[in-house]
Amino acid sequence: MHEIVTISVGHRPNHLATQYFNCQEELLSRQAEKVNDPSIFLQPSIDRISRTVSYTPRALLWDAKTGYGALGTYQYNQSSDYYYSEEENIESGHNEVIMTQPRVPKAEYQTALDSGSDELPRLNHETTKYWSDYSKLIYSFTSFNVLKDWYHDVSKPNLPDFHRLKTKRFDSYEVGCQEFNENYLQDFFDGNLHTQLEQCDTLQGFNLITDMDSGWGGFSSSMLIELRNELPKASIFTWGFNEDDSLTAQSASDSRITKSNISKLGNKIRSTVALADESDLMVPLYGNTALSNWEQAGLTCKLFDTLNSTMSQSSLAQRRSMEDITNCLTLSDTDRNFVSSISGLEGTRDSSFFSRIKPSRGPPREPHVFTTCRIARFPLSAKLPTESNVSELSTYAYCPSDTIPDPYRQETEFAIQLSSTEICREVFRQYEDVVSKYFRHDTDREELKDDLASMSSNYEYGWYDDDYSGDDDM
Repeated sequence: MHEIVTISVGHRPNHLATQYFNCQEELLSRQAEKVNDPSIFLQPSIDRISRTVSYTPRALLWDAKTGYGALGTYQYNQSSDYYYSEEENIESGHNEVIMTQPRVPKAEYQTALDSGSDELPRLNHETTKYWSDYSKLIYSFTSFNVLKDWYHDVSKPNLPDFHRLKTKRFDSYEVGCQEFNENYLQDFFDGNLHTQLEQCDTLQGFNLITDMDSGWGGFSSSMLIELRNELPKASIFTWGFNEDDSLTAQSASDSRITKSNISKLGNKIRSTVALADESDLMVPLYGNTALSNWEQAGLTCKLFDTLNSTMSQSSLAQRRSMEDITNCLTLSDTDRNFVSSISGLEGTRDSSFFSRIKPSRGPPREPHVFTTCRIARFPLSAKLPTESNVSELSTYAYCPSDTIPDPYRQETEFAIQLSSTEICREVFRQYEDVVSKYFRHDTDREELKDDLASMSSNYEYGWYDDDYSGDDDM
């Protein structure tokens, strides 16, 4: 086996992980078709007496306190450490329960799942505030990791609140780095991560899902540096959600860089540089704030599931490794590891965040395409069209869970095209310009400028006459 562990860092990433594992659960119910090997992404536990197999996700989830909703860490495990009862009866008189916060009621969908009901209620954005409201597979208690000083806020689910004081948000790259390095580094690597690794025979790598605009970006950057030091040979794919900023805004007023938005842009730039340096592949995703986390995860799951399906196919002739996918998109050039164009998702434009960044000067032009990987979700017997300079991969048809929103689960046979393009040069040049003009008193200013200049040079093609001034005299 060549196992892949999913690490999701933040509430929105946990929604995506939940949707993905729900789709894996759907495939388990169709094992007669034998299209995939579930043990790549799921940990099997064999009961030799009843001759049955149960599966838990190979996953490590990070969230703020109460971010798990009604789900308790030990709720589905035999442990006296967890107390949950609708009648609020305590089995032993020696136990004392102190309620420090209101209990989150269990969602109707989750209640129906736990009761074994055949009729599951339909989901909507009001009944999916928490990812645990519709999670189908049972996680191991070692999958759960919680920020001890930060609390989930339903009104701002992606920005935890410090001790519920409403005075400080988890919205700074530096705070995220400090939080991981000072409070969780040792315990996480010696504890839950170690436990997950012990359950792997031959670890292939990790999918890291995170937010880029907040403290989660700094948190995951610090984690990834240590993860790379611990497991230098493991492949790492990083999936980063990026919200709109002054470089992608459509209106002139929103395009102005002000003190109120420079911090968010700074988080994004620092996260992008740090994560790219340690990742084999970077997938910058567009985080549409007009969608709920449940809807965003349902849309993105089509892409996430498609790429991962190529690495878990039951056919060894068709199956690809993380290293194979990396080579398809980088041609072994490890300095050019961004997926800057993602097309093929029905009803959406290019799903890469980089495609939304407007040119800084001159009319937009078609960027040069360095590499392309096209993944077709057709029946395995289908013959793919041939095209020069494009890596063609095929995998089984999409098998969406009923938890995926209706608009995103109608189409099950489609093709998604992933490309590395010249647009990265434009993005990193604009980031460098922002750092030069607005990060004047930041201690990492010169280092960031050098890193971004180096990153942009990796995506140069042909001749250019649009030199940035890098004007420090403005």
